[in-house]
Amino acid sequence: MNRDAGELLAAAIDIGSNSIKMTIGRANGHGGIEQLAWASEVVRLGEGVAASGRLDERRIEAAIETLRRFAAQARGLGATTIVAVATEATRSAVNSDAFLDRVQEEAGIDVRVIDGDEEAMLTFRGLASELDLSGSALIADIGGGSTELIATHDGAMGAARSLSLGSGALTERFVHADPPDIVELAACEEEAARVVAAALPSLDLPADGVSQLVLVGGTGEYLMRLLPDGRSANLPALRDALAMMTSLTAANLAERIAVPKARAKVLPAGVAIVAAVAGLVTPEAIKIAHSGLRGGLLLDALQESAIAGGSPGRHAETRRRRNSTEKPTRQPNADSDGLAVDEDDFRETMKALIAARWDAVWAAIPVALEGEDIEGVHDVRVASRRLRAAMDIAAPVFPKPWYRALHRTAKEITRALGEVRDRDVLLDAIRADRASAPVVEHPGIDRLIDRLERERVAARGEMEAFLEDLLAGPVRQEVEHRFASGARRPKPAAGMAGATA
Repeated sequence: MNRDAGELLAAAIDIGSNSIKMTIGRANGHGGIEQLAWASEVVRLGEGVAASGRLDERRIEAAIETLRRFAAQARGLGATTIVAVATEATRSAVNSDAFLDRVQEEAGIDVRVIDGDEEAMLTFRGLASELDLSGSALIADIGGGSTELIATHDGAMGAARSLSLGSGALTERFVHADPPDIVELAACEEEAARVVAAALPSLDLPADGVSQLVLVGGTGEYLMRLLPDGRSANLPALRDALAMMTSLTAANLAERIAVPKARAKVLPAGVAIVAAVAGLVTPEAIKIAHSGLRGGLLLDALQESAIAGGSPGRHAETRRRRNSTEKPTRQPNADSDGLAVDEDDFRETMKALIAARWDAVWAAIPVALEGEDIEGVHDVRVASRRLRAAMDIAAPVFPKPWYRALHRTAKEITRALGEVRDRDVLLDAIRADRASAPVVEHPGIDRLIDRLERERVAARGEMEAFLEDLLAGPVRQEVEHRFASGARRPKPAAGMAGATA
């Protein structure tokens, strides 16, 4: 008998050009991962590789010390499997074999060097288990030495490209001042735009832009610490962040966002890449996500361990598949964790969950309509995204004729509130900046605030009309009819299927 995947713990390690990161987790029962521990260390393994073609010996020592510590932490917490991959810096260095041999001998970790295609596939798999990827989305995983772009269409992975474009490489090439000056960051953005523009035709994105740009990894996470909303942004906010960083030394920036100085040093170039991508694909929203790559690795490892009855499987064997292009296969008649699923039980569980998610939407709408608390709009958007995530997962087991219409309505709720929320956040940020700005700049800032307030009034009028029609229409009764059952409804919770914040 196979061991329950929920009992198995695994650790996934990503050896990148800037940082080494580890996630320890187990299956959450909904096709995703429950993270139990997380660690990150900036080692700048890719520093100097573009110029010399070699991993620096000091960087190698720092990486091995970090990997020893991570392996001990993972085993101490009970992880039976440790999977590790290395990306751009390692795969492009001539002395990578010697480095990986030392990692195996000194840290007991067998590392696979993966190419851009497998990196993109693993990233998508990990993100698809936790994010709402409905509509057209572009996932951007911006590392120190490379950037992976992944196009998705209604939750299905499309084309992907791995670009020789990273925050560390751009910093070494263009950024020499501390803090960086605007000319240096403009050069970073211009180079990034050139590389990305050449790759976009092969991604087959919609001509009018994508519904969301999803930033994966440290660049997105640390960028959002500079922004007031903390979870979403737009192109003007990116420009503001770039301008802000021209007045912050690496030490100042590191202190402000609580990262090591070495990581803060390459962040401006990373944000310049984000700005270049956003300027080219014009997303309706920009969001961040934790590493899809490590999530994908964990899903693979836990699936294999569950099938093997809890044994470590091929990931823990003392062998290395370097530069592999082998793709993991999905087990027939199994869920994402490789365990058999009863469709009727799954349908009833998801019926109760979706009903609870709709209840959360209905409960949040009145506060958004009152308009006294700007977080009311945010709360409806969060509730609708959680609803959409649950409905995305459940779509295969419900009849399309009626399910598709309700699914589409859930998506429209999120979209209808976006224009108001974006302006609420931007107005808050600009008003805060005005308080510390020189008096001579106040007239210009006031004109911008006035314009945004007028745009917000117009956007809010459209939003209110949409929400009022929704409450007065037949949707609520249809939801009650389709999803009400004798099943016990779970309380809406951020940790349940597909929750986003």
